[in-house]
Amino acid sequence: MIGDRARHRDAERGAVVNAFGIGSRPLWVTMGAFGCGYLAVTVYANADVTGVWQWVGIIAGFLFFAAGAFLILDAPGDPLPVPTTVLIAVLAVAGVTASLFSLPFPLTHVMQTGPSIGASVIVLAFVAVRGRPLAAWSASIVISLVATEWGHVAIGDAMWGLAVTLPGYAIMIMGSLFSLMLRPMARQLYGLREANERQAARDAAAAAAAEVRSRRLAALDERARPILTRIAERQEFSAEEVAVARLIEAQLRDGIRASDLDMPEVRDAAWRARQRGVKVVLLDDGGLSVLAEEEAARTRDRLGAAVAELLADAESGRVTVRIHPPGRNTLASVGVDTDDQVELVEFTTAGAALQEASADRRLSR
Repeated sequence: MIGDRARHRDAERGAVVNAFGIGSRPLWVTMGAFGCGYLAVTVYANADVTGVWQWVGIIAGFLFFAAGAFLILDAPGDPLPVPTTVLIAVLAVAGVTASLFSLPFPLTHVMQTGPSIGASVIVLAFVAVRGRPLAAWSASIVISLVATEWGHVAIGDAMWGLAVTLPGYAIMIMGSLFSLMLRPMARQLYGLREANERQAARDAAAAAAAEVRSRRLAALDERARPILTRIAERQEFSAEEVAVARLIEAQLRDGIRASDLDMPEVRDAAWRARQRGVKVVLLDDGGLSVLAEEEAARTRDRLGAAVAELLADAESGRVTVRIHPPGRNTLASVGVDTDDQVELVEFTTAGAALQEASADRRLSR
């Protein structure tokens, strides 16, 4: 189930996002390491800060960035949904604002502005990679304006505040190039892979159909050819040979009309039941075709064993075995009609288990 949830999550994120590894464990670990580095540099650079509200603002800025990074890695959709994009942009701006305006005036360490500005660049670069470069650049410009205002208020040098944000635009350019150039390439690669998977599925289906035809032709050649040869040669048949020919004809008909019941144990049980004088009718309306491959195989084996057991118990009358069409609550039913009673046994599936339901419903004549 964990694997199914992971595949479902990958499908929600989209081919392009998966190609860049966003949401993968290595990227989670990398972002976690960056978060630890953020905290370490912040504590070291602000060792002289003693104000409680200053530390509240610094920690709030870190939490804003952490929330934005979490949304970047975990949010589904490609490109990012607009509400999520707006929220991440607001968190990045809020993180820079809370961090810068919580620093002492004047600054006591050259690295005090580094963690918040660096975190905002990383978060917004990922926003660009995830298909929202316009929102990323808009938020970056707002951050530059906030830093400019902070420089004017804190140290009386607005241009110094602006200069703090300028190196981050090199990373923004790289993120935008990833978005504009590599995203279409990744989409094409995943499109080719999906086309290959569809072709492989078609080839497998064709191979399976060819195998079924080969098996049926082999069975026809093995069981019917001797009889057809003798008919063509106008040879006479004994009563016993005529009975065997009719049994072979019925068995071949079962393989065509009830392919999912064409199993050795069912064939043998039906053969012996017909030898005892029981009329056996096997029908398949495709109820197993909608199940997953492994579940269908398990259910088919268990249904075959149950049908073989019911056929072995039949001594006279008529036995009708039917696999129902897809979409019904009942997977299959076995009706046993004898001289003195009618019995109906129904089968349903619960997960991979075959269950006998409404069994032993008998109507006495």
